Amino acid sequence: MAIDTEPGRGGGDTSQTGAPHGVTLFNHAQISAEIAEGDRPPAAILEAHGLTEAQWNEASIFWMSRIGEDVREHGQDARIPLVYSDAFAKSQDALKPPPSIDTAAYAKLVVDIQAAGGPAQPLAARNLSLADYLRLSRHMARLLSTDPAEARAFSEAYQRLQPAAAPAEPRGP
Repeated sequence: MAIDTEPGRGGGDTSQTGAPHGVTLFNHAQISAEIAEGDRPPAAILEAHGLTEAQWNEASIFWMSRIGEDVREHGQDARIPLVYSDAFAKSQDALKPPPSIDTAAYAKLVVDIQAAGGPAQPLAARNLSLADYLRLSRHMARLLSTDPAEARAFSEAYQRLQPAAAPAEPRGP
């Protein structure tokens, strides 16, 4: 099965030819999304899909190699990474809804992640997983890019939450 590429775009072949153990690009994205949730052991997820760890590793090497080859051959016009990323995001979003959080609380989360230098502590403090954060980020990106009032509310909250700048040191004579 081949995925049509956009006219005028370069990019690699996303056909399923040679996919080990029948693990298509889309199957790989789905299984990867399930594993990324972290709420079930990977072995149980693989078993539910009729795969052993060795088969999964072989399929992963196949698809990651195809993605790498596509990038090397086509650079910014690589198609396989885009198709895979989209499939992963859709699979992940289908597993659970994004956390219920309003725009001001999302701005606070973003500022806290920046201040902490990473997401681990701010997410843990809110009992959110990295998968929750990815879903939430995609949801908020769609919301903020399509709703000017929400975008303004986010911007205002984000600016309000910025740490106050330290006073400038006086310059010598």
